[in-house]
Amino acid sequence: MDRVTFRAKRLDIAAILRLILQTTLIFNSGTRCRIRRGAMQSELSVSLGNAGHWLEEHVRHLATHDLHPVARHSGRAVFETSYGKIRLAADADRLSVRIDSPDEDGLTVLQGSVSEYLIAHDPGLAKGIAWSGTAPAPGRPKNLREMKVVRTREICDWLLRMTLSGEDLAPFTERGLHVRLMLPRDPSSTEIVWPTIEPSGAVRFPTGEDELTVRVYTIRGICPERGTVEIDIVRHAGGLFSDWAETAQPGDRIGMIGPGGGYFPADGWLAIGGDDTAVPAIMRILEARSGTEGGHAVIGLREHQEPVAVSLPENFTFDWVPLDELPAALKAATAARGADQTGWFAGEAEQAKEIRDHFKTVLGLAPERRYSAVYWRRDETAESH
Repeated sequence: MDRVTFRAKRLDIAAILRLILQTTLIFNSGTRCRIRRGAMQSELSVSLGNAGHWLEEHVRHLATHDLHPVARHSGRAVFETSYGKIRLAADADRLSVRIDSPDEDGLTVLQGSVSEYLIAHDPGLAKGIAWSGTAPAPGRPKNLREMKVVRTREICDWLLRMTLSGEDLAPFTERGLHVRLMLPRDPSSTEIVWPTIEPSGAVRFPTGEDELTVRVYTIRGICPERGTVEIDIVRHAGGLFSDWAETAQPGDRIGMIGPGGGYFPADGWLAIGGDDTAVPAIMRILEARSGTEGGHAVIGLREHQEPVAVSLPENFTFDWVPLDELPAALKAATAARGADQTGWFAGEAEQAKEIRDHFKTVLGLAPERRYSAVYWRRDETAESH
C-alpha cells in the first residue's frame, strides 16, 4: 500500500478522518476490543460552546465515513475500537470524553486520536486539553519502533519489497494491517528526531530540518520471532518515499508507528478490489482467508503494469482489469449476491466513493460488512507519495 501523506504542519479534518479515525475505528464487530476489569481509564472535559450541537454534528459527519457509534442517546455516543472504547457526553458547553482501554498502548493511541481530532476543529483547544486518570506518557509514542533496512528486492517492474528489522514487533500483528513509515529528510543522518507525545496526548512531529516524510503502508508480512516486517512499495518516479526505497541500503534507519486500519474482512463470501496501491493489502487478506465461502477479487492496473502471481483461497476467482474498468468490474462481481456478502475496496478517492455508495445503497451491506478506503487522490502531486 502506498497511501497519501501525513503532514503534521498542515493537519485538516479530512486528513484526521483518513489517517486517524479510519485507522482506529473498526467495522467488524467480531474484532472489537474486550474491556476487562482493571482496564486503564482516562477522562477529559473541554469547553465547546454548544456541546450538544457539536456532538450531533460530528456524529452525523463521522457516519458519512461509515464510522458509527455502538450506542447513541441524547447527548451521548459510544465508539468502540480495537484499542478500547471512547465515550462522549455533552452537557451545556462541556464535552466530556472517557476512554477505557485494556493496555497503555491502546490508551495512548486513543488519547492522541481524540486530541488531534478536537484540535483539528479548534486549534485553540491545544493548550487546554488535560487528561485525568492515566495521563499521556511523555517521550516517544508507545507504538513507535526504530527499524533498519535489511534488504530490498524487486517483485515485478512496478512493485518493490523491503524487509525491515526491529524489536518488540508482536503488537504489530494485531489491531490492523497498516503502519506509518517515517523517513528523515537526510536518511544518512546519525541524529534522527522522532515524534513525541505532547501533554494533550497528540503526537508532535518534528519540523524544519528535522521534518520527516511520513507515508502509510500495509504490512505485507511480519515475523515477530525473527524481528522482521515486509513492506511492498509501488514504484513510481518522483515519489519521495518510493524514490528513497529504490536506493535504500542495509542498515538505513526508518521509523514505524502503528498498527491501525485495514482490518481483515468478516467471514462469508467476499468481494474485494482495488488498484495497484491496494495490492499488498489484498494479497495479505487473501492469504489469511480461511473457510470455503469463497469470493471474487478484482485489481485494476495501469497501462504499463502486468499481473503478478496470486495465491487464491478455496472457491475464489480473480480478475485483472484496466484501472478505469475497476469499479464496473467489482460491481458486476457483487451483483448476484446482494446483501449476503462482505465488500472491501481501496484505491483512488473517486473510485472509493463510487464503490462505498454501491456497497451501502445498492447492495445494502451492513456497516460491519463494507469497507471502502481512500489510498490516494488524483489532485495530489508526486511530492505527496
